[in-house]
Amino acid sequence: MSSSSGYPAAHPELDREIDELLAGNRGWAAERLRQFPEAFNEMDRVHAPPYLLVGCCDARKPMDLVTGSQPGRLFLHRNVANQVRPDDPAIGASFEFALGVLGVRHLIICGHTGCGGIQASLLEDPGGDLGRWTAPVRALAAENATELDALLHFRTRADTLAEMNVIRQLENALAYPAVRARLVDAERPLRLHGWMFRLKTGLIDSIELPWSRWEEEGRLPEGR
Repeated sequence: MSSSSGYPAAHPELDREIDELLAGNRGWAAERLRQFPEAFNEMDRVHAPPYLLVGCCDARKPMDLVTGSQPGRLFLHRNVANQVRPDDPAIGASFEFALGVLGVRHLIICGHTGCGGIQASLLEDPGGDLGRWTAPVRALAAENATELDALLHFRTRADTLAEMNVIRQLENALAYPAVRARLVDAERPLRLHGWMFRLKTGLIDSIELPWSRWEEEGRLPEGR
């Protein structure tokens, strides 16, 4: 039986959860206007973020909040285990729009500790879309099985794999024409960054990137 508003019969607890979100939005908008009277006029006029951040969709990782960024600073692309898949048109579209149209100056791949997608990749294939989506991470784990198996604790293995995954996704990003074009654009330079967000501390660590290996493997465009 459906209610007159078109969705299944009313459920007070579920309705209250949505009402809390909408009330929170109104409170946020009012406070934003109090602090910055032109905030929404400016937001409506300008979209020029300096950062493109590819991150996991884990709800504990609100990148605007943890970086202290105001709206409009981060162009966010999120998916399970912060992947850059060659067969994913969504990430390709994000690269083309953010790098080619908006002209962002930094591309950041940000993993995090305690990532459920990464942890699932160390277990049996869950099947379904989740299994297909995490297949490249399982392959990465298999490539590095000796190093990972030497780690005693499952959480440590998963967090180490998460860092490996950040580097692998940056390697995948280097194959995209939109990324390669900006790496050799002297007038609009692009910087690449690998990050890990630590849930237990709330802090972000930078990952040292293997530039020398990438150059030896021919991953970097000529003229960089």
